[in-house]
Amino acid sequence: MRPTRSAVPLAAVAAAAALFVSGCGGGDDGDGKSGKIDGAEDAGKKSPSAESSSPGEKDVAGDFRTSDIELPDDVKLVFDWNQPSDPDKAAALDGAADYMRAMLHGSVKQNPKDPVLAKHVVPLQTAQEFAIAVIKSDVESGVTATGKERYYREHVGDVTDGRLIEVAFCVDQSEIFDRKIKSGKVLRTEENDSSYMRYTLVMQGPGKGDSLWRARTFEFEGKAVKQCKG
Repeated sequence: MRPTRSAVPLAAVAAAAALFVSGCGGGDDGDGKSGKIDGAEDAGKKSPSAESSSPGEKDVAGDFRTSDIELPDDVKLVFDWNQPSDPDKAAALDGAADYMRAMLHGSVKQNPKDPVLAKHVVPLQTAQEFAIAVIKSDVESGVTATGKERYYREHVGDVTDGRLIEVAFCVDQSEIFDRKIKSGKVLRTEENDSSYMRYTLVMQGPGKGDSLWRARTFEFEGKAVKQCKG
């Protein structure tokens, strides 16, 4: 697994906790947090897994299985999710998948200001802060990612305030590792409880003349073995 993903950025997330509360609580942004999110909620027909290394235009609007975000051949993101029938939920899940792709894209490019990432986040919110912290950590350590990262047991909440949807999912990092950029050495680690975690994003719907659902707030649960292992 990649230790930089679950360790270093936590300070940035903790520092931005107030933003998460304000973004998910009451007020103009609505109640983005939906109480219990543990486990999976199966809805609809199981969709095939997707790998982000396959570029191309979207097959269907709101389809998380395809993306135009290009990653190296040695980096594979597998989204073992169900495709929601509701178009807003599908678009929010698609946006969450592209947020994860964009974060890795920034690491590959070694650029915390990567325009691909900027396209998929709401500025000055915790989702952006977390992603930038991950990328900065990789830049400082001289590493990027290699291997396979799996996302599964998704939960897509209902629309609140007409444009906010919570998306929660498990992450399996047991087969993704840091790779030294200069030497190419892969820093392999053994699978352990820290390989499994759960992310919660609040996705913000598009404005006028736009179609993207962007990641607004971020919450991290490390060592999410009960919810995500097995």
